[in-house]
Amino acid sequence: MSVVLVGHCTPDAFMLKSMVERTLPESPVHVANDDTALSDHDEEGVVWLVNRVLDGAFAVGSSGLDLIESRLKALPGARVVLISDLEEHQQTAEQLGARAGFGKKGLYDAQSADRLREAATS
Repeated sequence: MSVVLVGHCTPDAFMLKSMVERTLPESPVHVANDDTALSDHDEEGVVWLVNRVLDGAFAVGSSGLDLIESRLKALPGARVVLISDLEEHQQTAEQLGARAGFGKKGLYDAQSADRLREAATS
């Protein structure tokens, strides 16, 4: 099982990668900042950590919520997690079918690690 950081700037990707490596030390971490790189990881068992405001070149523009919606339509059951500190966006993501997410402010919180583990194992 691998983790793909979707639409994150370099500093945020570095912080998220560190968090993933602490939480899921056996999981390789990849970065996708465009649709081609993302489609390279369209496989079962991958966890996508999607930024709320995408950094990169995606067909859906800059909305991580739009990307989540389109990806879950194409790949129902995909393991998608929204990375956002805004609760209303977390709720929207879950209504779209994403797993429970977390924000960048909570990268060292036990709850965030639990949510990442849950997304990786369920």
